Formats: sequence, structure tokens, C-alpha cells
Amino acid sequence: RWLPTVLAAAEDVLLINVALGLDTFVVQRHGCRGNGLGCYFCSDVAAPGDSTRDRTLDQQCTVSRPGLAPAAGALAVELLVALRHHRLRGGAPADDAVRVSERLPADRPLGLLPHAVRGFLTHYATVLPTTRAFDRCTACSAPVVAAFRERGAAFVRDVAADPAVLERLSGLAALKESVDDAAADDWAGGEDDDF
Repeated sequence: RWLPTVLAAAEDVLLINVALGLDTFVVQRHGCRGNGLGCYFCSDVAAPGDSTRDRTLDQQCTVSRPGLAPAAGALAVELLVALRHHRLRGGAPADDAVRVSERLPADRPLGLLPHAVRGFLTHYATVLPTTRAFDRCTACSAPVVAAFRERGAAFVRDVAADPAVLERLSGLAALKESVDDAAADDWAGGEDDDF
């Protein structure tokens, strides 16, 4: 999932990602053409790694309920077609959820254009969250995309060998360190602190 995200960010093209859990899914379009939308990794605070190592089968995201993949795949196709009918295509802004009884804007002939659709099969429900692009994202941030453009396959090999490269390059490692330092300062307060 990481490499297609970096490739799409480097080329500034639309990418629609589908992620499946046991009974949940996410269909998400990644930001492009300056629309400020985040990618799949923008809400993570850790570099991507091997999701199958040292995890039980249900934690590996390899087992899902039988109807989940077709439902999520169908939503991904519908989102793609709806985006292709908007004048900004993949650069269209994200729509928030509206009541079914509300009239849709004229430039949405095939329906809303959400950033993401998160589905919960157990409740037969979906929500439409929007995530803004994170300037320290380990996949679509400017330093990561620049390193990929400059170094190509060598950069990908370095990341595969040590995913922490992404945290250092994107600035996420420094952010985590500053949070840890702030937390340590809070706990180091004197006995006079009021709780």
C-alpha cells in the first residue's frame, strides 16, 4: 500500500485505496492536484511495516467476511466513476455526509464525492470521514516524495530495509520525540503541582 501511495503522490494522480478488516473496510481517495486531502498513511504516527509478521491471523488483515471485498470494491468503482464526472476529477473537494432527502449540488450528477467511506458490516453502516494531508506523512509528505523522485528504486530498497528511514525523513521521528519530551516534562513537575 505504501509504494502505490508514493507513486501517486509523485505523479500527482488519483489513487483510490481499499483496505479490508475482518468486518470493516475503508475506501479512500488520496489527495491530488492540491485539494489538501490526506492519503491512507496521513493519520498514522508510525512508519508502515510488515503487517503479517508476529500477528495472529485476524490481525493480519488477511481474513474478512465473504461480502466485504465485493461491497468495498463496488464503492471504490462508484467513487472513481463519480470523480471522473466532476470537472476537477481527482482534485475535487471532499463532500461531507448529507441527509438522503437533501438535494445534491448540480456538479455532482452521480452523487457525493467523499474523501473516504468507512464501512462497518456488523452494523450495516458507513461514515464519510475526511482526513487532511499531514505534512509529516510517511508516504505523501514533500520530503518523502522528493526522496523518491531523486533516488527511485534505491530509496524504496532503503525503506524496505529500515522503515524508520521514513520517520526520520518525514520529520515524524522528531515530532514523536518532542511529544515524548513534553510528556516527560509534565511528569517531572514538583510536588507542588495541583492535580
